Amino acid sequence: MRPSLSTISLKVPQKDIYYISWNIDACEGIGMLRTDDPKNGRITVFTPSELLGDMLEFIEGLRKEGLDIDIINIS
Repeated sequence: MRPSLSTISLKVPQKDIYYISWNIDACEGIGMLRTDDPKNGRITVFTPSELLGDMLEFIEGLRKEGLDIDIINIS
């Protein structure tokens, strides 16, 4: 059975896209990042649905580091 994926659409400063992507990659298995519109800081994060809560905590941790992250949509 294929695991289901959740998606989180975010708006972030362009300069932080690589940093966020690098951190997601470092947390092997938590998800992956797709850059949708780098100029406007639009990205989508894909995560296994059973790890959605962990990914949202991860995003909150980045916010506590001072990153300006807006959650646009979660599906």
